[in-house]
Amino acid sequence: MTGQEKIRWGLIGASNIAKQWLTASINKHPDCEVVSVYSRDEKRASDYARDLELHSHHTSLESLLADPEVDAVYISTTNEKHREEAIAAARAGKHILCEKPLSISTEDGEAMVEAARKAGVVLATNHHLRNMATHRAIKDVIRSGELGEITSARIGFTVDLPGDLARWRLNDPSTGAGVVLDLTVHDVDLMRYYFDADPVAVTAMGLTSGAAPHGIKDNVTSVWEFPGHLLVICQDTFLVPFGGTAVEIHGTKGSVLGADVLWQKPQGRVTVRTQSGTRELPVEHVIPYDQTIGDFVDAVRGRGRPSADGVDGLQALRFALAATQAMETGRTIHF
Repeated sequence: MTGQEKIRWGLIGASNIAKQWLTASINKHPDCEVVSVYSRDEKRASDYARDLELHSHHTSLESLLADPEVDAVYISTTNEKHREEAIAAARAGKHILCEKPLSISTEDGEAMVEAARKAGVVLATNHHLRNMATHRAIKDVIRSGELGEITSARIGFTVDLPGDLARWRLNDPSTGAGVVLDLTVHDVDLMRYYFDADPVAVTAMGLTSGAAPHGIKDNVTSVWEFPGHLLVICQDTFLVPFGGTAVEIHGTKGSVLGADVLWQKPQGRVTVRTQSGTRELPVEHVIPYDQTIGDFVDAVRGRGRPSADGVDGLQALRFALAATQAMETGRTIHF
């Protein structure tokens, strides 16, 4: 592939997110095209390729990665498969956009980052919230200094998991099921994005409802300390059908509030409250994955970096797993 040819994508995993969101964002970019899909199920792979009008489909990972038409891959399989698939893709010289969490252990994530580094390919993590117009507006307010010294924050990722997403997320511990690797990992990445810093400590408690077997935690509250005596409370649950999602950032001179801002749809409102009064910020909503793909292409072309690279994904995974450790031990984990 030369620097000016289209980046041709293969989908590793015939997933709902790839069909509903990522394929459209990839094909929308003038330098990209989705050409193939891999699924171990022949019928699912062929039906998927037909529905998306792809050039080909594969039932083995080796076959997809050997395809000379494929320059980059989007990995959206279950979490425990990410390590093997990403390392194989890196060794095959394919650039990689991997769903979050990057994997299910820090060791796996480190191996993925190292494999991409050695192969000289781009590794990005699909932490899409960074590319929501609402979160960019919130970060701009934080950076402006209008809020004064930031002292506390709250994130409420309170949702009702749809049936088509609940299967392994609530039933299979081997995949990293539960809210921590599905929602809390997003919270951590968003906090790192907002504050340009890593947390210094975390404590957490989690519960298992009757809908979640095997002790899988579907209701978790975590408390994070960031540098500068900043405390952040995160409530993550699959058990709230009508709660919505929210972000609050509080400082000594004001607060910024985001309502309905933690999902995939380009939606939500951002309000600033200070001594001068309350105002709603104008937000031009965009599909976040469009920006993800644009930044990925720039990274492949040598013009920039991904929205969230492999190290960002590894750090979010590392801290999310520490929240799990805090739950299991009843201790505050210090970094």
